Amino acid sequence: MSKFGLFAMKKEMTKLWVDGAYVPVTLLQVPEQEVVRYKTEEKDGYSALVLGLNKKESDAKKGSKISYSTVAEFRVDQDFVDTNPVGSLLTAQLLDDVSSVAISGYGRGKWFQWWMKRFHLKWGNKTRGSKFHRQIGSMGNRKPRRTLKGHPHAGRMGNEHVTLKNRALLEKIDHDGQLFVAVKGSVPGSYNSLIKVIVS
Repeated sequence: MSKFGLFAMKKEMTKLWVDGAYVPVTLLQVPEQEVVRYKTEEKDGYSALVLGLNKKESDAKKGSKISYSTVAEFRVDQDFVDTNPVGSLLTAQLLDDVSSVAISGYGRGKWFQWWMKRFHLKWGNKTRGSKFHRQIGSMGNRKPRRTLKGHPHAGRMGNEHVTLKNRALLEKIDHDGQLFVAVKGSVPGSYNSLIKVIVS
């Protein structure tokens, strides 16, 4: 199996009947993407595939200009380079013989959150007279008379880069002429967010 990667768009979660049990899956749509160029060991020091998504052609004074809305690199081996030259269009058909993939993307941003939600801490007593429900509690020590680093505080939560390895690729689903790939479990990102599917 060759080593490569593809762009995919996260759609929705559902469940499939697999081996006598319902399994939660995430549906990914793999758009058509073009091989822009390859990086080589001799010229760049490593081998990589450069993929472009949503090709745009515009007329300029010095000739036509080609650009892509999104460009990213994926590590590849020589077998993939030989079978997919520059200019090839890649689709979900490349995942036919793949059983597991790695998913890389950005999780959903949750804005500014209080310390209880951000660090999964407990409530205080809910009994009568208690004044400790969602308060932050003790902030520091008697010495060194300052708040130590790493203490839970409120702040920005989410929107962090997440990579999930060895996610099972269950099956492909054809719905209204669109091909979706079912990946076991949840996937970082929101609806229609762009993620990377890495095959190694």
